[in-house]
Amino acid sequence: MPETEPDTYTLAQAAESLDVSVDDVQAYIAEGLVAADTGAGGEPVLSRATMRRLWSVVTLHRDLGINLAGVSAVLRLREQYEQVRRDLATLVEIVERELGPQVWDRLWPQDRPTPHANVQVESTAEPAAPGAGPEGGPAPNALGDAAPAGDAGAPSANPEEPSAEAGGGTPTDKDADT
Repeated sequence: MPETEPDTYTLAQAAESLDVSVDDVQAYIAEGLVAADTGAGGEPVLSRATMRRLWSVVTLHRDLGINLAGVSAVLRLREQYEQVRRDLATLVEIVERELGPQVWDRLWPQDRPTPHANVQVESTAEPAAPGAGPEGGPAPNALGDAAPAGDAGAPSANPEEPSAEAGGGTPTDKDADT
């Protein structure tokens, strides 16, 4: 029968399993990076969940060389990220329950690409000129569409040239009368 993981670890067991000293484990506890519970004999013990967190602390501090303040910041950001993921899953669940699972088809019709959660940036190409999109074309807007070349509603990049919003642009019949 395979040996199972214990429910709690003493500081010595934790240190041995992670190849650090007991002093290191105590320092991580003192810094507030992990919290120890009190065992039956009054000695500090670590739960399985705390051991997973301690493993993260050791990896970030010893293996990656991040100082303890940085480790604290990384762990806090990871907790915030996980909370946002849980909140988003709850929001999706509520939207689908209230509006039906077809809501996504209404929000993103077939001719529109659906947003992707995973963004990969792996380009060895030269950076494009400012304001230029892929292959030197117009830059995409926030929805991923390429902005039209002569978009009359867009403010002019040239301060000398008035935009259509500011009353500039093509003359109208009203302008001809004045």
